Amino acid sequence: MVLSGEMIEKIPFIHRQRLYNIVIEEDITFTALHVIIDDLIGQGAFEAERDGGDLYLVEHADVRYTVGVDGIDVIITVQGH
Repeated sequence: MVLSGEMIEKIPFIHRQRLYNIVIEEDITFTALHVIIDDLIGQGAFEAERDGGDLYLVEHADVRYTVGVDGIDVIITVQGH
């Protein structure tokens, strides 16, 4: 994946014995990743009947994230601190 001329890599991340590919430009803590994925699971983001490409809003530790989910790919952007 290329964004603004820079290479963006998918980082494999295991959460609750399931693999996800994380794409994010900024630094993020493991705790925040776990919270975000738990929130997404609670919102049904990874349910089989979803078409993919859905966007979700997640807040953690006074930071707002917009998260795109497409299968096991989780694309995270930071909206505000």
